[in-house]
Amino acid sequence: MTPPAYTLDRQVLIHDLDEAPDRYPQARRMDVKGKAFATTWSIALYADTVPEGLDVRCQAVLNRIDKEMSPYRIDSDLTRFNLAPAGGFVSLPDSLRTAVGHAVEIAALSAGAFDPALLSAVELWGFGARVVAEGLPEASDVSALRGQKHGWRDLVVQDGGMVKPAEVRLDLCAIAKGFAVDELMRLLQAEPGVRAALVEIGGELKGWGVQPDGLPWWVEIEAPDTAKEPRTVAALCGWAVATSGERVRSFMHEGQVHSHTIDSVTQSPTRSDIVSATVFDPQCWRADALATALMVMGEERAIEFARQHEIPSLLWVRAETLHNGLRAVRSPRLEGWL
Repeated sequence: MTPPAYTLDRQVLIHDLDEAPDRYPQARRMDVKGKAFATTWSIALYADTVPEGLDVRCQAVLNRIDKEMSPYRIDSDLTRFNLAPAGGFVSLPDSLRTAVGHAVEIAALSAGAFDPALLSAVELWGFGARVVAEGLPEASDVSALRGQKHGWRDLVVQDGGMVKPAEVRLDLCAIAKGFAVDELMRLLQAEPGVRAALVEIGGELKGWGVQPDGLPWWVEIEAPDTAKEPRTVAALCGWAVATSGERVRSFMHEGQVHSHTIDSVTQSPTRSDIVSATVFDPQCWRADALATALMVMGEERAIEFARQHEIPSLLWVRAETLHNGLRAVRSPRLEGWL
């Protein structure tokens, strides 16, 4: 008798745990949501009692981060830094300085594949707040950006603020959402009676604790629209996940996709063979920034980087020989989660 044919409809990723999290079967579920950073946010949590005014407190945290870190707001602290004269000291809020410090850390780790000082290039290619003409920017303008002498290496976070390097203009969009996820989770973990939570902002997620039945928070991992492999679901318990990809923001010109992810070497949209990069990390800000770095690196360098630093990551790579033009590549650390 021939066994019936079946198709695997999903792959399951489960990370290692040092010990089983505590269970709170009496906890009640609560869901809150809102809008921030031109996207949506949501929280699912379990608590002994429903916290009063939690939605208001969460929204206040996100509004503060937006006021500090948005490159689209003329009144943000980040814009105030970007407009400051070269060589001047700019006072900055603690959380903004912390985010810049994180950004410089990943820039150094990735040898500039992640670069927080690319606002001028982001705007030149039409992905910023400034309105630009249709088509591609002038080659001379791109070349001028490549010739700049100063960049993220000149950023020094000091007590109370930073000195503004010449030519440097910061864009923290590739780390701010992840940073905000961590901030919301920190608020929830300090809330009396809250036992477990799942935080999501624009597709970046972080899970803490387990549900009353002992199951982790299950989330589906983003994949390109043309991906044909089984969908991937992952358990989040003390981990975060972030994805960077072409489909988020890009434009087409003469048959070529131009991604919002900028390569600091060329000061132009990345031409790597990676269409989408997903990274898992206990800190969402780190997963957010590393996903961008892997996008810029390209498959060969990205997989070696992920192996060297034990980064669980999933890449979708262009493969013209396959019918859908894509193939999934998992880092060695992520392979161990299957």
